[in-house]
Amino acid sequence: MLMVLFLLITACSNGSLQPLDSPSREFLTEQGYEIIRQEDPVYEHKLTREDLTQLPHQMYWSVQSVDAAVYIGKMIYTTKFYVTNHPLERAPSNPQDQTIVCVMQTENEVIGGYSLPDLDSPTDGGVYSLDGRTLEEFSGMNYGTWKRQWDEKYN
Repeated sequence: MLMVLFLLITACSNGSLQPLDSPSREFLTEQGYEIIRQEDPVYEHKLTREDLTQLPHQMYWSVQSVDAAVYIGKMIYTTKFYVTNHPLERAPSNPQDQTIVCVMQTENEVIGGYSLPDLDSPTDGGVYSLDGRTLEEFSGMNYGTWKRQWDEKYN
C-alpha cells in the first residue's frame, strides 16, 4: 500500500506535468485576487498577425502591457477565472459581486489578461485590463488614436 502511494505521489509530482493554469493561479493570487473558481483553458490558439487585426483578439491585446508582436506564431492559452477583491466587482452594473478574469499565457509564462464584470447577460462592450481599467485609462489614448496606431503597426 505504501509503495502504491509513493508511486502515485512520485508520478503526479513530475515538474513537467504541472497544470497549465498553475502560473495563472499564482499570478492572480499575487495580484491580490481571491479565486472563487476557474474553468479549463477556454481558448487555445496560435497567434497570427491577422488575429491582431480582427475582433475579439484586438480587444484582448489592447489592454496588455506586452508587445503582441513578440507572441505571433506562439500558442496562447487563455484560462477563465471568477475572482473577488477586484475593482470591477464594485461596479453598479455587476450584480454578481465577482469579476471574470481571463489570464493569457504561453506554455508556463503568464503574458497578461483581461477582465470583465460577471453580468447575467453578455454585452457587446469591450474588455478591461487585468486591474479593471478601460482601454482609454490603460493606454492614455482615446479609442480613435489607439486604433489608428494599432492598425499602422499590425495591418
